[in-house]
Amino acid sequence: MENQKTGYIPLYRSILKQSWAKDVYLRTLWENLLLNAARKPYKANFKGHEWHLQPGQLVVTAADLGLQLCDRHGKPASRDQVERMLQVFVKEGMISIDGEKQKGRVITITNYHEYAQKMDDLPAHEAAQTTAHDAAHDEASNGAAFSVHAAHESAHEAAQTTAHHEQEGINKNINNTPLPPNGGGDGQVKPERRKAERIDYESFLNAYNTEVGDRLPHAVAVNEKRKRRLKKIIPQLKTPNVDGFRAYVRAFVHQAKPFYFGDNDTGWTADFDYLLREDSLTGVREGKFADRGIA
Repeated sequence: MENQKTGYIPLYRSILKQSWAKDVYLRTLWENLLLNAARKPYKANFKGHEWHLQPGQLVVTAADLGLQLCDRHGKPASRDQVERMLQVFVKEGMISIDGEKQKGRVITITNYHEYAQKMDDLPAHEAAQTTAHDAAHDEASNGAAFSVHAAHESAHEAAQTTAHHEQEGINKNINNTPLPPNGGGDGQVKPERRKAERIDYESFLNAYNTEVGDRLPHAVAVNEKRKRRLKKIIPQLKTPNVDGFRAYVRAFVHQAKPFYFGDNDTGWTADFDYLLREDSLTGVREGKFADRGIA
């Protein structure tokens, strides 16, 4: 098939269960790492140096990775933003990083050998991946892209199998549900009580940190006070989820004058807690931050 000529990787639905999966920047970065990882031992030329890469590795700088993570206006992610995102994967045990930030660092994807074994079972993968891999590293030797190390997926196969059996069980239950006897009951079914939707507070914190970049202090923990404020403000967002919160923070960053970023006599800056205030949300909606606004 035409789309197999440049190679491919399998992705697993269990990734959707990860705490960071709703962050589109983190998801895209992870996919880029997987797509660019060396599949076989390879000697790469990068920034004037030779790098002997093993399967599941790539050599790259944060700036290079940021060029592949652009917003809707084409603005790439900053080096510091990429560094913070990479640390999420390090903390999760998905990758390890060695080397110098400026000259290039080798990123190694944990348990890549297991991931590659699954790819070997797929048709037409061998030739396609080899061709794509060579092309990508030829580009890198001219000062462009990067090489990657892949995947933290040893648990994914089991998770996918479990999901399959769960779906089979659901289907059987639907097919075997007995109908009520004729003339029995009033024909009405009591609706099940819906459980309150669980809020992934960390995803809101990560969305804030990503959007403000280096301009405002980063939030590092979600305490009980912040949880209460998030519960209160989320329903008031135009889109009451993490995407709506991200849009709100982005709008504030675009609207706010330098005063809110520390350009004032006291050195005060807005922060995560400031944006959790209801009057801050109202101020963004009404465009008050184009002036000095509410401080």
